[in-house]
Amino acid sequence: MTGGEGNRKKNRFLRLECMTCKSTYPVRTHSRCKKCGAVLDARYDLAGWDFASAIRVRDSIWQFRDLMPPLSDENIVTLSEGWTPLVEARRYGKSIGSENLWCKLEGQNPSGSFKDRAASLGLSLTREWGKKGVFIASSGNAAAAVSAYAARAGVGCLVLIREDSTPSKLGQIAMYGAKLLRVRDIFESKESLERALNLTQEALPEWLNHFIWSPYNPLLVDGLKTIAYELTAEFGRDGLPDYIFVPTAGGDVLYGIYKGFTELKEAGVVDKLPGMVAVQGKDSSPTVTAIETGTEKVPEGGKAETIAGALRVNFGTEHALVAVRNSKGFGVALSDEEILSAQREVARLDGIFTEVSSATALAGISKAIRDGKIKKDQRALAILTGFGFKDYYPPFKDISLVPLAESPDRIPQVLRENKYTA
Repeated sequence: MTGGEGNRKKNRFLRLECMTCKSTYPVRTHSRCKKCGAVLDARYDLAGWDFASAIRVRDSIWQFRDLMPPLSDENIVTLSEGWTPLVEARRYGKSIGSENLWCKLEGQNPSGSFKDRAASLGLSLTREWGKKGVFIASSGNAAAAVSAYAARAGVGCLVLIREDSTPSKLGQIAMYGAKLLRVRDIFESKESLERALNLTQEALPEWLNHFIWSPYNPLLVDGLKTIAYELTAEFGRDGLPDYIFVPTAGGDVLYGIYKGFTELKEAGVVDKLPGMVAVQGKDSSPTVTAIETGTEKVPEGGKAETIAGALRVNFGTEHALVAVRNSKGFGVALSDEEILSAQREVARLDGIFTEVSSATALAGISKAIRDGKIKKDQRALAILTGFGFKDYYPPFKDISLVPLAESPDRIPQVLRENKYTA
């Protein structure tokens, strides 16, 4: 199931630690720091870690299990997530002025998004801790991932969704057998979200709150940090990206990738940290606002509006700010048209079909080049978080808009009439 057996003779987990005051907590803690309110983070013993052995066989995130929370072999829940394709987008890059643009296709994970990495770890902990089920608030990638891995684990799954969630987004979740419950105004603020999750926990005390966000589940980011390990294996220590552009909502994948690189640096595997770039829609950009204004906390704004549904948030968390500032990165906020244009153009030019929210990373690279924040020859990497079928706008809504040849004999004429040429 996993490679690098010799590298995992011991688990290297040390403790859960507050990112600010360094207070320590038990491994099962599901909260912020009780003393100062900051986010918690798992710490590991990196002395003597053999990265080369860990990547000798590449089959799932569980090759790195010695740098994850302690788990028994029999409780690991996996669908061979991780090791997603890394591809160069030459033609799209050329169209926006980049000579060195790469994409990490996280949509190639089993349920179609990067969330599978966190779900695999979370459902493994669910079994390890003897929980009867899991619950989550989401109507998108997180819900699909948790539902899939709950089915794999053989435990119950409840998904709290917006009252106006679209059937197309719920179809995949329902296929996995999860129970759905609509909750009005659940994502209107952090307070309404916290209240919904807390009351659900009271009603289901033997179930695990699997909301994928570090203020609730500080361990799950360790499934996401494996992206950094894979990138290092694929690019090599001397070929790492100069900047990594990450679609950002709560900030976990942004921080997770940063954390992975900081561990690699501490272990002596790499010498530098790529600049981490937070990308959001311009009317749903609290994290970018905090980056640009230099505040220590992410402000909670008004109603969030962006075509990138997975990024439609009006709040965030300070661990994303830590990742951007410590890596000398920056933030980018984008219009709906910039995002949709990037989604269409990378598909047309390079055959890469990614969901709307993922396309913010590509649009962010384009804007960063136009604004002079990165140079055209610098290596830029877009984290494409989900597959295209998750969320896209088809070029036509009615099949009658597609030209019709009334018979095979009519094909040449119809091609001429519609100017179909190579």
